[in-house]
Amino acid sequence: MPFNPIDDAQDFTRIINSGKTVLIDFHADWSGLCRSTSQQFSELSDTFVRIGVDFYRVNVDELEDVVMEADVRVVPTYMVFKDGKKVGHATGVDGLSLHKLMGSYMTGCEAAA
Repeated sequence: MPFNPIDDAQDFTRIINSGKTVLIDFHADWSGLCRSTSQQFSELSDTFVRIGVDFYRVNVDELEDVVMEADVRVVPTYMVFKDGKKVGHATGVDGLSLHKLMGSYMTGCEAAA
């Protein structure tokens, strides 16, 4: 499971502006949907990390300033950033939708599920 937690707002800003492509999972420990998609997120990270995508997680209850900055309204929310810009997002998704999100990133299209 090659994903890392984001610790604070400065960490979030540094990560999305790193020049790399990153997928961030905004989740909550109390959410049944977040728990059920956690395994799919892990499997997706195992696949896409090989082509240079970095995976991170934000616990929405611990980093409210990051949640507000990213305009997260629902958990789980997944966002793809490249060169400091959001290039895709999906909310409350299943594994197929996560693959679609990343596939559309790979073709340069914005995705919203």
